[in-house]
Amino acid sequence: MACSITSVAWTFPGPALAHVKWFAPFNVAEDPKSIGEVLDGTFVIFFLASVAAIYGFFAVDRIALRRGLLAPLDERLKRLDDFAILILRLSAVIFFTATWGWHQAYGTAFYITPELKTDAAFVPWLQLCLGICALFRICLPVVGLGIFSLYGMALAKYGLFHLLDYLIFLGLGYFFTVTNIRRGAWRRSGFVVLYAATGLTLTWAAIEKFAYPQWSYALLQSHRDMLMGMQVENYMTLAGFLEFALAFILLGAASIFGRAVALGMQMIFMLAIMKFGLLDAIGHLMIIAILLVLVVRGPTRSRDILVLREKSVGMEAYFMTGLYFLAFGMMFIAYYGLHYIFYHT
Repeated sequence: MACSITSVAWTFPGPALAHVKWFAPFNVAEDPKSIGEVLDGTFVIFFLASVAAIYGFFAVDRIALRRGLLAPLDERLKRLDDFAILILRLSAVIFFTATWGWHQAYGTAFYITPELKTDAAFVPWLQLCLGICALFRICLPVVGLGIFSLYGMALAKYGLFHLLDYLIFLGLGYFFTVTNIRRGAWRRSGFVVLYAATGLTLTWAAIEKFAYPQWSYALLQSHRDMLMGMQVENYMTLAGFLEFALAFILLGAASIFGRAVALGMQMIFMLAIMKFGLLDAIGHLMIIAILLVLVVRGPTRSRDILVLREKSVGMEAYFMTGLYFLAFGMMFIAYYGLHYIFYHT
């Protein structure tokens, strides 16, 4: 089941997980597609298919967990905290140096992602300083505070609703701020917050595909090979469910199969880079790094709260499917509700 979900994801490079705001016109203040228009027959079919896939995956995932499939390897990998930190440190070095280099080469500066542009001359130099700081583990709290600062400046300019797209950077900021604290559960909390922020970022972006599919239409029309004969409207609906379901699996998988899904998602992002180039590489670098950490280090022990060992496998899969219903409904309501609050009240 994990392999089948990952293989389906592989067939949807580019806009399936790409961030369209970097390549096409958009306006977050415009009204999203009405809920009545979103909830058409195609949406219902894809939703029911995603529910079946979620149930099937978690049944397989919990069977693998109970049978201890590759459990010794999984346990050894979970001890690779320092290696995971190194991956994120080096990725931060490349990311911040690349954002500074993009400004030097093209004269365009941005805070944390390509569409969050700024005219502030000090921002690229701050990013270069953060890249240098990331080279030294002792300076990681400075990197974390720097990310919070960049997020705050972008927040002041673009508003909260827009910045909800990038909760992942709040997770990164927290992670780098606490990662050197060896006392208590601070380091573990860094991974927990980082993973949660990544999941929220991906699920929020999935709902955006339902709300504003038209942002991607021109991009898809110019890359029709990715449509595989589908109508652009159906493609975007499927892409939204694909992204949401994979993100939910990343947050809930407890066996070695979760690493396979993280690897599959990482490959999708890398395929998108091949399609859309350097700007996409810079914009998605940190999420690719986090997915690599999920492949290498895996989830934290906090994931065990979702494991019902005293229940049957079927009941566990049913429980996770119920959480999928809840998560989907809550994110859908949050997206439309917050948009109304910020732009109509």
